[in-house]
Amino acid sequence: MTLRATADSWKIKPMPTRQKRLLITGNYTPDEMQRIERGFIPATQQDKWFIYLDGEWLHFHRSWTGTCIFQLHLVASETGFQADELIVNQDPSEYKMNDDAYNLSLVAYLIDHLLLRRFAQLPLPGKMTEQDQARHHQHVMGRRPGQDGSVPLTLLSRN
Repeated sequence: MTLRATADSWKIKPMPTRQKRLLITGNYTPDEMQRIERGFIPATQQDKWFIYLDGEWLHFHRSWTGTCIFQLHLVASETGFQADELIVNQDPSEYKMNDDAYNLSLVAYLIDHLLLRRFAQLPLPGKMTEQDQARHHQHVMGRRPGQDGSVPLTLLSRN
């Protein structure tokens, strides 16, 4: 049985007052929500995220610092659960990425990869060399591509 993550499971900091609210949309089934509710407690020093659900808010904290980076609002809907708002840390001393599309993609990736345990590819902020992609992956996830259970995909040609 997996231990359910709570705010007391890890040393964390609150979301700073400098934040940005994004109105979003996304849906999760009741089965997916059961897995999301468990959250994610880091098992090794390489695990970079701590994630837990508190009421209707899914909190995403960096594991080493406890810094809150994202908060995702999830509400019950007719078909399951709907994500309708994402709060993003805007304190430049804690989080420097201010690309809304990237931040939303990163949250979707963290949910897919860490909570739902399904295939997902880490989003990249803009164009990067292969070496920079590997560095970015290690910075965000704690491990290089392939070492975290991910399957890197490479485009060989277009038809």
